[in-house]
Amino acid sequence: MLANDSTRKRRSSPRTPSHERAIERYETLLDSVDALLRTHDPDDIGLYQIAEHAEVPNASIYHFFPTKDAAFLGLVQRYLKGFAQLKNAPVPAEYLYSWQGVIDWDLKRSVKFYHEHTPAMKLFLGQYGGIETSRAEAVYHEKMASQAYRRLEQYFEMPKLRDAAKLFYISTEIVDAVLSISYLKFGMIKEEYRLDAFRAAVAYCRLVLPEITEPKDKPDDRNQTEVEIQ
Repeated sequence: MLANDSTRKRRSSPRTPSHERAIERYETLLDSVDALLRTHDPDDIGLYQIAEHAEVPNASIYHFFPTKDAAFLGLVQRYLKGFAQLKNAPVPAEYLYSWQGVIDWDLKRSVKFYHEHTPAMKLFLGQYGGIETSRAEAVYHEKMASQAYRRLEQYFEMPKLRDAAKLFYISTEIVDAVLSISYLKFGMIKEEYRLDAFRAAVAYCRLVLPEITEPKDKPDDRNQTEVEIQ
């Protein structure tokens, strides 16, 4: 069973390049995956189609992506880096009234990112990416959850929590579930569903967090440091 699992994972994972020329070709292929997903359903895209769009030999795409799910996973990994960069951006002062404001800001930024990158909605919210995509997203959520408390602690007098990572991991999964409902039903994230996702995440966090968290100092004077994403 372990050997079969290992083989299956290799077949569904992209081969990460290390040399400059290979990196350029890899990124070109991902650009083509992204472009095709903007106009096609994932089920209608194949490896030969990706190679043709990228104007590379078929052997090149098989070198990096043994299956189309591996190609989708490569694009997912690129998008996860984009989401991580959003977390590193400073939070505007008007959202630093309490922890609820930070959740609101993060969610608005994420929804904007989704609308600007429709393939990301298909892969994450439409659940087209396969099991490896789900695993990659779960690992990303765990990493963000483990850093969420430290990020809030930069701005507010936070209470001591026994399992902060669990709290923020579950709240993130709640948000994703609500956004997925909107995408699967309407093909987009409607504002009412974004608000529902915000309310649901806040309601869950209120089980542990106080309604008001005092700021450490005035937002305008605060030195907003970035959260490092490994």
